[in-house]
Amino acid sequence: MKYRRNKVKREHGIIQDALNWLEELGQCPEVTDIIPGVIEVSRSPERCIVYKYPTQTGCKLLLKSNGSIQEAFVVTKEPEIVREWVERHFPPTIEKVEQVRPEHHAQSEIKSSGNPLKDKLNTRRPYSDKATKSSKNRRPGNAETLKLGNVDPLNLGQLLNSNTRQALRALQKDLCDSSKFQRKKT
Repeated sequence: MKYRRNKVKREHGIIQDALNWLEELGQCPEVTDIIPGVIEVSRSPERCIVYKYPTQTGCKLLLKSNGSIQEAFVVTKEPEIVREWVERHFPPTIEKVEQVRPEHHAQSEIKSSGNPLKDKLNTRRPYSDKATKSSKNRRPGNAETLKLGNVDPLNLGQLLNSNTRQALRALQKDLCDSSKFQRKKT
């Protein structure tokens, strides 16, 4: 049985306290719909909402409460307003900020030669024996996950702001176009 109350779609259970949070978020005029996902067990005792990333139709949130975690998708044309709402109601704790920042700065201080292809060839990643074997469970092309202490795993796209991601996409397109042009010349 599906029903909605204050823009929150209720098809199955919602973790403790999260319904009130989502209904409050649903009061924002920019929010069209809120669709909670499945509930999973988490070892975190936190009770909060975490903004994960923007999607094509809005954004993804993680709801955490008393050892449970649930994803929720917010349908909106303005995911930044949802991010601001989450940060206002559930500001990051000092411990989380300190855990995330040292790793982020260490990544940003890596010097490059200015040639992205040369940099890519010169970087060596440690591989275990297990990682070098092909696996049916491993899908190629997934972003590499970064672990930052006790914080949820992040991928590179989540660490970059939207302007940087757009610039990288444009660069990637230009590189692909120029490599196609060079292949046609030869």
